[in-house]
Amino acid sequence: MIEYPNFKSTTLKKESSHIQTYFRKVYGWMSCGLLLTAFVAWYVSNSIQIVNYLLNNKFLLLGLCFLQFTLVFIISNFLNRLSGKTLTALFMFYSSLTGLTSAGIFSIYNQNTIFTAFITTSFTFLSMCIWGYFTKKDLSYLGNLIIMGIFGIIIASFINFWLQNNLISSVINYVSVIFFTLLIAYDTQKLKNIAKKISLNINDKDNLRRYAILGALMLYLDFVNLFLIMLRLVDNNNSNDDK
Repeated sequence: MIEYPNFKSTTLKKESSHIQTYFRKVYGWMSCGLLLTAFVAWYVSNSIQIVNYLLNNKFLLLGLCFLQFTLVFIISNFLNRLSGKTLTALFMFYSSLTGLTSAGIFSIYNQNTIFTAFITTSFTFLSMCIWGYFTKKDLSYLGNLIIMGIFGIIIASFINFWLQNNLISSVINYVSVIFFTLLIAYDTQKLKNIAKKISLNINDKDNLRRYAILGALMLYLDFVNLFLIMLRLVDNNNSNDDK
């Protein structure tokens, strides 16, 4: 009996290999961005003059935040117009700016709080990435729900900025954790779908690099936002235990 090669199985194996290659690059660049952010934040926090200058120049701080927003917009919307090297440079620049604007974390929170928040964020992030990658369930329905939830969180945070209610603040933090953990799984599955599309042209290294930077930025933002929320939660819990 003549045996024919299983072309479908071979194709699936190649696609799986291309997806794994893509995610290795995504996580690699994301890790580089996080390490750069942590280093810049730590370095700046140890320079009292720089910290005081930033705190005393609110317009400069707002300008840096606006620049961060602009960089995210450029990377996300000019993906096909810029080279992989240019996008990488922009992502690293963005990571440095995030470290600069978040340097105050080291002066506001103690090391135990930062370490606990980081470990909690890392395990949560890893768990949701695994779920988002391996689940057979289509998570696209979560997109609109997550967007509405985050907008609701932003509005509630602005309102509570004036009310300064600790209970509302705690509720906002816990709800934020739910939505941002869901966002991690949603983005992971979204990147997996992107990987399937670019696997058709995996030999185009620059194209792979550009989409890897886009993926790194998405997961980087998810991690940083979840980390900032975890910081507030851990700090609130420590404050309550001290009372």
